[in-house]
Amino acid sequence: SVLVKGLDTEFHTYTLEWTEDYIKTFIDKKQISFFSNSKLIPFNSNFFLLLNLAVGGSFGGAVSPQLEKTTFEIDYVKVYQ
Repeated sequence: SVLVKGLDTEFHTYTLEWTEDYIKTFIDKKQISFFSNSKLIPFNSNFFLLLNLAVGGSFGGAVSPQLEKTTFEIDYVKVYQ
């Protein structure tokens, strides 16, 4: 199932809320994931922010054949500490 409609045709706001205890991700203010900090998934170290276009899987649904004719556009990135 598609979590958010229009991922391939509209701009959306993606949010990552990162604390010492958890990481939450959101699309258009709707929470889509939650990860607790643990020894198996430590995230209290230095990391880099990587923006990429990944296709396939269940996140956005079926991959459109039109993807070859589109552009990966990012309007802006904000980082708060």
